[in-house]
Amino acid sequence: MDPKQRAQRLSNYIRLLAFVVAATILFAGISLGLYPSGFLLGVAGLLAWPLLAQTAVFVAQRKDVRAERVSRVLMQLDAAVIGVACALLHFSVVPSLVLLIIVHANSVSSGGLKAWLLNLLMTAAGAAVGVLVLGVPLQPTPVPQILSVLSLVGLGLHVGASSFYANHQTRFLRQAQDRVREQQQQAVELSRKLAKYLPPQVWGSLFSGKRDAKLETRRKRLSIFFSDIRGFSTISEELPLDTLTRMLNTYLSEMTRIALRYGGTIDKFIGDAVMVFFGDPKSAGAQEDAFRCVAMAVEMQEYMRFLRMKWRRQGIDQKLEIRIGINTGFVTVGNFGTDSRMDYTILGTDVNLASRLESACRPGQVLISEGTHRLVKDRVRCRSVGEIQVKGFHRPVTVYEAHELKRNAGSKRRFVTVDSAGLGLHVDLERIHNFDKKAVLKTLAGCATDLKNDKPVNLEYETEGFALYVDAKRLRERDQEKVIQMLGQAAQRIQDRVRM
Repeated sequence: MDPKQRAQRLSNYIRLLAFVVAATILFAGISLGLYPSGFLLGVAGLLAWPLLAQTAVFVAQRKDVRAERVSRVLMQLDAAVIGVACALLHFSVVPSLVLLIIVHANSVSSGGLKAWLLNLLMTAAGAAVGVLVLGVPLQPTPVPQILSVLSLVGLGLHVGASSFYANHQTRFLRQAQDRVREQQQQAVELSRKLAKYLPPQVWGSLFSGKRDAKLETRRKRLSIFFSDIRGFSTISEELPLDTLTRMLNTYLSEMTRIALRYGGTIDKFIGDAVMVFFGDPKSAGAQEDAFRCVAMAVEMQEYMRFLRMKWRRQGIDQKLEIRIGINTGFVTVGNFGTDSRMDYTILGTDVNLASRLESACRPGQVLISEGTHRLVKDRVRCRSVGEIQVKGFHRPVTVYEAHELKRNAGSKRRFVTVDSAGLGLHVDLERIHNFDKKAVLKTLAGCATDLKNDKPVNLEYETEGFALYVDAKRLRERDQEKVIQMLGQAAQRIQDRVRM
């Protein structure tokens, strides 16, 4: 049986017990000669009422009447019937109080203060009807002690049954809460898994209700980014499968981390290729979107130096370099596909141009279109490459090479990456955490001191924004002084630029 149906059945039993107690008290009073034998009709009525109430519930369910509404009405009618029963008992103090406690305890626990006040009114109305119809005196009639005891026993039985029902409801509610909690956990776990297949911006807007999963598109000005690894097909044939998989996953994970940090929407991975765009579903304005896109590309190229250094230490000697193309223009963005399978992506000529720029790019280079250059030229140091002919475009396209952000130029340079025999050093001044600063400085100072004192050094140290690998045995003697000086300069820049 369904738990809800079982709860409804228990509720009906509690109602039946309440009126059985009332009928028993009245019948006992008639047997003791306290009330006229004609009141046996009242006993029959008290026993018949729960059956009538159950029939009313059944009819209401057939007519799709809300169960809560039916329950409220029946609770008020119960109070009126108990009012009549009190009149039949000639308002005897103990029996009447027992019946009043039974009916009003139910109203308070089920409906609250408002329902209880209405119950009082209905009880008074029932008692008034009993007085007018039966001619019962308003003065309470004394009863024998045995009837009072019988009334209290009936109250005890009803309280015990009500407690059992309340306990059952509590267990039912706890089980329901456990099921809801389990379903919520499953939903969270499922959403976490689905989030890996969707850009965070899209996933967030879907689950917050700001975006609907339906076929719709719009025209927007976006900055589009394409990148791939030069000669990846050849590299994939040379490397063992597990090494290739680990290397590619590391590359894509790091590029994704950088893209998300700048607010880019990752459209897709195509093998080693990455497609990202800025400006949808959230935009900071065309100029800021373009700047973030180029800044992201510059950081990716710098971070690739660190990854190459790391991979070389793992025995991957192939020089993995990426090419990046960026264009800004109006594209069609939205959900494409069918109602059963759709893809959130972008289409248009300006998307194709970004892809063509990436194909025309030299390894380690970031090529941007003239449209992107106009938006970022005040904040990014660029070099004109001139006009190039790209596939699918009739006229030559003016392009520029993005080098570095102007705020990081010269002495303010953000990145330092050195990879040579016996030394690997990577510093990203904007990514070193202030709580790591002391440990980083201590590592640099200790390494420089040991090298100066000709002590054997074999060090590997990594943290966010900083990596240092030193093998004194592989350092050439003539380079040792340069390395010590370089470590000191790195420490000084970290000391000046990274705030505690």
